[in-house]
Amino acid sequence: MSKIKHTLPIAVAGIVLTAGSIAGPRALQTESVAATAESSSTTESSSTTGTSPGAAASVDAAAKTKAGVRVAATSPEELLRLLGERIVAKDVDGIVALQEPEAAIVNWDGSVIRGHAAIRAFYVDWFKSNPVLTVNPRQTVLAGGWRGWDNKVRQRTAAIMGDYTLEQDAADGTRESFTGNFCDTVQEQLDGTWLYVQDNPYPPHGGPAAPTAARH
Repeated sequence: MSKIKHTLPIAVAGIVLTAGSIAGPRALQTESVAATAESSSTTESSSTTGTSPGAAASVDAAAKTKAGVRVAATSPEELLRLLGERIVAKDVDGIVALQEPEAAIVNWDGSVIRGHAAIRAFYVDWFKSNPVLTVNPRQTVLAGGWRGWDNKVRQRTAAIMGDYTLEQDAADGTRESFTGNFCDTVQEQLDGTWLYVQDNPYPPHGGPAAPTAARH
């Protein structure tokens, strides 16, 4: 989810971005250098992603294991947290690594940014506006999948829903702010990790004009 300038990141988180409820939300406070995520049992969690150099260095280091391999998300909440951390760090490669190959971002005008190459180009462009995204996750709902011989359900889908505020540079050099709702879709992989399928900061509600109201 993101302003996606013409919106994560949302996502987003990434954007990030983060979320709460059935699966249990996590709070992201990624503007501080010691960025941390805390589990929450309520739906009042919030996350803020900025782009300060100190936070970026700290978060980028935290987003990788000691072996230099990127951390994979093992839950929808962790996926949202990682997206938020990588947005703060402006880690485009890390953001793309959290997306399925055919993942998509819904833009403010209703167009769809689809696939790794397009998502990469979007974030490179969006980061030029120095965005600060605060995400308030409200509910995460898991469903679907299939049950194996061991009674474990695999390849589940989750919808992460909430609201956000976004501040970024405008074309005239001033700072502009937006608010909106989001509904992201994430998918469990065969190895138990989670990836983004769709980052949607403009879910339609209240009428045809609603998706363009925030104009990220």
